[in-house]
Amino acid sequence: MNKVTQAVASALVLALPALSSASSHREAPNITRMPAVDSTDVYLFNSYEPGRDGYVTILANYIPLQDPYGGPNYFALDSSALYEIHVDNVGDAREHLTFQFRFSNKLADNNTGIKLQVGNASAPSAVAIPLKAIGPISATDQSNLNFLESYTLTLVKGDRRGEGRWPVTDAATGSETFGKPFDFAGVKTFGGIDGYEAYAKQFIYNVNVPGCAQPGRVFVGQRKEGFVVGLGR
Repeated sequence: MNKVTQAVASALVLALPALSSASSHREAPNITRMPAVDSTDVYLFNSYEPGRDGYVTILANYIPLQDPYGGPNYFALDSSALYEIHVDNVGDAREHLTFQFRFSNKLADNNTGIKLQVGNASAPSAVAIPLKAIGPISATDQSNLNFLESYTLTLVKGDRRGEGRWPVTDAATGSETFGKPFDFAGVKTFGGIDGYEAYAKQFIYNVNVPGCAQPGRVFVGQRKEGFVVGLGR
């Protein structure tokens, strides 16, 4: 997982990161049974990047305590869940803007999965693998990736169950579907943190937010906790 829109400001940057290993935590007892929908933290603040003074950044964290050795299934967001960020920009303790994320996933090779040739060299059998990756992955080559995640982002104005809803779209292509990077499965897969950063950077999108004159930005994927509290030894 790794992180929204306008109306909170003239435009907005969103990240919905599924949490990496840092200060994030497991807390309320019942949600520990459903880590993919465990919202550990939500942050909202005025953006401090150069040239983005009129923007607001929202970070919503899910799936706590992620590490490469937590695989091999890793940390996919739930395709049957609806992830929402509610924004009250009026001050009446009710949502007036809601950002809804819905996720889907599929296997490589048209959802059939990557197959390896196994058995007798002269007459091998093609066997589908149960792993999400079969080798190195980089910014320029994802052919070894066996698991693909994507999502849609919808802006709802007013009641979050009402009819006033519009898709947030890719500013470059107009697409309503965005890709999510595969999780950091370790240095042998990504060649280190720098390799993963170069790969994941491709999944930062400039977006058109309905009703907003300026483009926003969205990213969903792993990020280390930005507001760290030492919870180690």
